[in-house]
Amino acid sequence: MKVVKWLVFIVLALVVIVFVGAYGYLKSTLPEYNGEIKTEMVKGKVEIIRDSYGMPHIYAENERDLSFALGYAMAQDRMFQMDMIRRAIRGKLSEILGESLVPVDKLFITITAAKSVEGMYEEMPEEVKSNLEAFSEGVNYFLDNHKGPLTVEFKLLGYEPEHWVPSDCIAPYYFMAWDLNGSFGKEMLYLAIIEKLGEDEAKLLFPDYVSGAPTIIPKGTASLEFLKTMNLAREVLGTEGGGVSNNWLISGVKSETGMPILANDMHLGLAAPGIWYEAHLVAPDLNVSGVLVPGIPLVVVGANEHVAWGFTNVMADDADYYIEKINPENPNQYQYMGKWLDMEVQEKTIAVKGKDDVKFDVKLTRHGPIIDEVNNYEEKEGHSLSMRWTASELNKVPVAMYYFDRAESIDDMEKAVEYFKCPGQNIIYADDQGNVGYWASVGIPIRTGFDGMLPVPGWDGNHEWGGYVPTKIQPHLRNPSMGWIVTANNKHVGDDYPYVISNYYAVPDRYVRISEMIEEKEKLGVSDFQEMHADFLVVLARDWVPNILIIEALSSVKLTETETAALNELKEWDFVATPSSRASTIFHATVNNMIKNTFKNRIGDDFYEEYLKNNYVVLNTLRNEIAKGESVWFDDPATVDKVEGLNDVIVKSFREAVAYLELEMGKNVDDWKWGEIHTVTMYHAFGKKSKLMGFFMNVGPSPMGGSIATVDPQPYRLNSPWEIYHGASMRYIIDLQDMKKSLRVIPVGISGNFMSPHYDDQFDLWRTVTYRPFVLDREDVDNDARYTLVIGPAE
Repeated sequence: MKVVKWLVFIVLALVVIVFVGAYGYLKSTLPEYNGEIKTEMVKGKVEIIRDSYGMPHIYAENERDLSFALGYAMAQDRMFQMDMIRRAIRGKLSEILGESLVPVDKLFITITAAKSVEGMYEEMPEEVKSNLEAFSEGVNYFLDNHKGPLTVEFKLLGYEPEHWVPSDCIAPYYFMAWDLNGSFGKEMLYLAIIEKLGEDEAKLLFPDYVSGAPTIIPKGTASLEFLKTMNLAREVLGTEGGGVSNNWLISGVKSETGMPILANDMHLGLAAPGIWYEAHLVAPDLNVSGVLVPGIPLVVVGANEHVAWGFTNVMADDADYYIEKINPENPNQYQYMGKWLDMEVQEKTIAVKGKDDVKFDVKLTRHGPIIDEVNNYEEKEGHSLSMRWTASELNKVPVAMYYFDRAESIDDMEKAVEYFKCPGQNIIYADDQGNVGYWASVGIPIRTGFDGMLPVPGWDGNHEWGGYVPTKIQPHLRNPSMGWIVTANNKHVGDDYPYVISNYYAVPDRYVRISEMIEEKEKLGVSDFQEMHADFLVVLARDWVPNILIIEALSSVKLTETETAALNELKEWDFVATPSSRASTIFHATVNNMIKNTFKNRIGDDFYEEYLKNNYVVLNTLRNEIAKGESVWFDDPATVDKVEGLNDVIVKSFREAVAYLELEMGKNVDDWKWGEIHTVTMYHAFGKKSKLMGFFMNVGPSPMGGSIATVDPQPYRLNSPWEIYHGASMRYIIDLQDMKKSLRVIPVGISGNFMSPHYDDQFDLWRTVTYRPFVLDREDVDNDARYTLVIGPAE
């Protein structure tokens, strides 16, 4: 018996020792936020003051020292995230994650081959280069001098990050251009469905479809492999792509203060850590605060002492696919205007963890890289597929950010938008003189004879881009008389605008609702903007619930007790999707079944799953078909003796929804609360794969209200309900009359280290649409100071 007791004691002691050791190791990965550093890398005194949420407020005597300190602080907080973004764009994920990431590495190496990050860096003006160089020096100073180990991700993957070079700062720009692109995957999906269904039926699936798919395209050009590789990349990098957003402003005409108020919430993939890093940067003639992409030392969206600005995605179609004719006698030549032209062949090597290197060639045409290697495209009748992308041609976005940060008026903003072309953004701005404005800042290819929705012949010269639409004739506003501007990824201009901007717009619901709330009041203030950020009214439900309630009037339908109770919930609903709403649960379950019963049987399982990943395309299409009242899509091809209509789809979908909810949530409708199934979890990349790591690294789950297109967006995947995967990646409200009333919040926290108190300390603020102050004054910074690190020149 004594032996057993001693064995138990020894085992427990070992467990305690291991736990204490592991905890001690993990604690040692936390950076030092207090202290003093002496180095010849700076010329003057620099203070990194961190507030109660760990956000750095950096004060420097010159801009180069400021950038150095920002590099140091950002590396303290987000080094692993910075390295993952850098590795993704440079095609180096397989080196640390293994051969399953080879397709992703090939993807990024290929799509960035036309213009490398080094090539982009060399084209930057000297003042921007100096900024990037100093930032890189700060990152490297941290890597060379930090005490203790780096965050646990590096230990688990068994590698140390390489030194940061200035051109690495271009990688996050490419990353955002890729992440926000709306056309890469959609065009392949469109073509695949056309090949399956034919043009007449397929075009109904795409609300902005323009007919005329060139029949010369060889059958089999489309491949779902490209989409699968894109999806794998997004999973690894914790992003969802095709970002949407809200921004709006009011001028003094509508403001309680007589000065502009601006709001922004950019909607991106939700993860831990989040996509944005926050910082406040102060040097002579510079005082700016906002969000930055980890790896870029420039504020992307924010405010300085004179100007505030915000972004939403233009949803631009900024990439086109070309079918290239390949010389049967020389695979490195393609035809153009009757001549065989040589491709530029770049030899590439991918290092793979635990495996031999993978070697492949990237071939470049006048249109861009051949993507057969990443599209799993087998040559069809001597053809290959190439891709042209504006990100490889219009590459001055860091210049625009540099000028935004230093703008003193909307005149300066309107000069800076000239450099901001990809990813295209709806940029709103306001200054401290009371002026407001908007610019759809985007590289719009001038297409003649085609709309860019499908691949086109590349050999005949009839589908070339005729340059880009000049900035001055892109959609814009300045001091509109109505006193407000709203953008929510909706259509920019009428059909008379001579150029194709996009065929991929979001549903108009958020724009409709924001506009309603602005027009409801004669004057608005910051508190009104807070309420707008938190709005859960489902415009789609307001439009569609009356169609569902028709069920009650159909004599052929005999409702069960549960179905009657569910219908009564919809009858009494105010269309606000609160976490406690039962009607919201019933409505969304019904809509999901309406989508299935309308599209699945005709599209087929594989294409249907891919189609459902395009929430807005699907909902826009269904909205169009419901508005028409009759559609071939409502007819189930499996029932040869009957032609179904809209009411048949609604009845079937409602009944299936009730049956599903009975199975999942019980027969008592009172238990069908929306927040019980509609939840949010901020996943760490490691937490998705391991429940143990997820326990420590993931943030959540938390019950949520909202829906796919509410102003406070809480969207779920149509093909995988009901978990939220996308949402407000930041929220800002900027009061140009009194900056002290301005507000901010991000979804998780400033730190990427799960051991830090600042890893998730903003999550509760974010989920309840609460804020913290957005400050620029030194007094306010000092009042909330929690840590101070001073960097000074070596003596």
